[in-house]
Order: sequence, then structure tokens, then C-alpha cells
Amino acid sequence: MSSDMHDLRSNIWKLYVLSATATFGFALPILIPFQQEHGLTLREAFMLQAVYSIILVVLEVPSGYAADRWGRRNTILLGSFALFLGMLTYAVTGGFWGFLVAEALLAVGSSFHSGTTEALTYDTLAALGEEKRYLKVNGLQGFFALGSKTVTSLLVGFLAAVSLRLPFWADIALFGSAIVLSFTLTEPDRLIMKETQHLKAMGRIFMHALVHNKVLRALIILFTVVATIDLQIFWFLQGYQLEIGLPMLYFGVTNAVMCLVGALAYKEAHRLGKKAERLSSLFGIAIVLLLTCFGLAAVSSLWGLVFFVIEGMAFGVFDPLMSNLINRHTTSDVRATVLSIRSFVSRLFFAILTPFLGHMADVWSLSTAFLLAGGIGMAALAVTFVMTRKARA
Repeated sequence: MSSDMHDLRSNIWKLYVLSATATFGFALPILIPFQQEHGLTLREAFMLQAVYSIILVVLEVPSGYAADRWGRRNTILLGSFALFLGMLTYAVTGGFWGFLVAEALLAVGSSFHSGTTEALTYDTLAALGEEKRYLKVNGLQGFFALGSKTVTSLLVGFLAAVSLRLPFWADIALFGSAIVLSFTLTEPDRLIMKETQHLKAMGRIFMHALVHNKVLRALIILFTVVATIDLQIFWFLQGYQLEIGLPMLYFGVTNAVMCLVGALAYKEAHRLGKKAERLSSLFGIAIVLLLTCFGLAAVSSLWGLVFFVIEGMAFGVFDPLMSNLINRHTTSDVRATVLSIRSFVSRLFFAILTPFLGHMADVWSLSTAFLLAGGIGMAALAVTFVMTRKARA
């Protein structure tokens, strides 16, 4: 094996490690209590997530385009630096405005990683002639990401017992290692756009993904519905645990169990075969995920945590299947941009929906918010089914 091929193949294990380190594993399970300790209401906490999502929405497509034009490695490296600075800001500030700056930096970092790591993975495998391994490799990336969160979730309760800031410093160490790892990635050979009018090029890719290509449009719309509700359920988890009276020491344990189940779902998704990649099968998985909203609306006890586990399992299967399909229907010169468009649309809907549901949780109850999330999700899924019934992935 030549040194170039060896360096290229090393991308695979490096991206596994990057998946495990470029996460919010320590801080995320206690983020809402940390914000509330510094005087934020649940509505303000959800406003921060809305701002985070809006910045992601604004930067998603440009960051994906940057990865297509100026390199996957450079984009991932820039994202790793931003993530590091964002977590550092959280660790040394307090109050709404300090947290707003932190969320802005984290959003920049996440946007530059979003879609780019998947594109680099697929392009690396394509250069090696191993595209058929993508579903398995992408599933393992999800496995390592959630596996890392499983471990950190088990530790976060002990760190938080000392100080709620300590988990943020632990994440800073992980993000620092991600910066070092990003430097060592190898850029594979691929198609590169020759167009120099960047806004025009982004508009052309946008129209291709959401208008002209019926398969991509169907996949992106379906992903948007599922990912929006999945993310909303996730952000209700901490409030739900507080409502049922679960001691904060066990927040990490419950989060670890959910991450572990999700990790195993990612790891085994490739075993489901091509039948699972049909739109009908993907709609079935989506329905299972959305039904957990109604379960959480009806059950307000420790047993309700089972629905979070089911939701994590469903999305763990759904996400790599969707990523594989989108990559298969996309060329390497626009791959990162198309994947970013997928994230752009889902984040846009989340940014619109989350302040409303957060307000409902504050004014009425979490059960009402879950019921509304499930109803909105099912209605959107029905509309999506009508729009995409003629598309075949």
C-alpha cells in the first residue's frame, strides 16, 4: 500500500476518534440546570437553542459550500477551533449574554462540522473504491459519538456534584484533542466545482436538492420532519427529569443508557439491508419516533424514560440510512453542500418550532408541549407522505 493510500485510509479511524471527541458529552446532560442556576428561565434556555439553530441555519449552506470549494480538512479544522472557543466561553462566563456568545461560537463550529465529516467519509471511501462500506462506517461514527457520550454521561453526575462548571472544562479537553486530530486528516481526490460566482453556485445547488431532484427533495423533507422532532424531544429530556423528581446525580445515568441504545442502533443499522432504505420503511421508523411524543405526554413518571430510549433507538437507525441515501444521490463536487442543505432545512424548522413549544412548556406543561410536538410532527409527516409518494429512493 502506498503512503498516500495509507494516509487516506487513516482518515477512517481518525474520523471515528473525531466523532467521539467533537461532542458535548460532559456539558450537555446538565446544560439546562446550569443555565437555570445562573438565572435563566426554561423559555430563555430554549431561546438560546433557537439562536444556536438560527446561526446554524445561516451558516449551514455556506459552510458546506466552503468544504466543497476549499477542502474538507480545512473546514473541519476551523469548526474544531470554534467549538473549543465556544465551550471555553461557557466555562468562564455566566448569564444570558455570556451564554449567547458561547452558543454562537458553538453554532459556528457545529455548522463547519455538519455535513463535512460525512462528505469526507464518503469521499475517502470512494477514493479507496469502498463506497459500499459507507453505511457501516457512518453507523460506527454514530456509535463512537454516542458511545463517548455514554461514558461521559456516567461521569458527569460526579463532576457536576463538585461544580456545574467542571463538565464544561472536561469538554474543553475533548475539543482541544479534536483540533489536534483535525490537523492530521488527509484530503482525498474528488470533483471540484469550477464555478466562481459563489452565491449563484449555492443557489443552483439549493434548487437542485430541493426542487429539481425529486429523490433528494423527498429525503431532505422526510429528514427535516424526523430530525426536528427528535431534537425537540432531546431538549425536553432534562426538563422531564426535573418534573418527575429524578435526582440530578442520575441525569448522567439516564443519558448514558439512552446514548448506549442509540449507539447500538447506529452500529447495527447497516444490517437491516436495502429494504430498510425504501421510503415506506423510513416512514415507518419516523412514525415510531413520533409516537413517543404521545407516550411522553401521557406518562409523567420514571416509566416515561422508556419512550426516550425508544426515540433514540429509532433515530439511531433512521439517521445513517438517510445519510447513505443522500450521499448515493449526490456527486462529490457538491456533496458537503447538499448535506448541509439537509441540516439547514431541519435546523430552520427547529428554530421556528422550539420557542413556541418551550413557551407552552412554561405556561402550560411539558405534557402539553409533547402532545403538540407529536401532533405537529404527525401532521407534517402526513403532508410529506403526500408530497413524496411518487419518489423512490
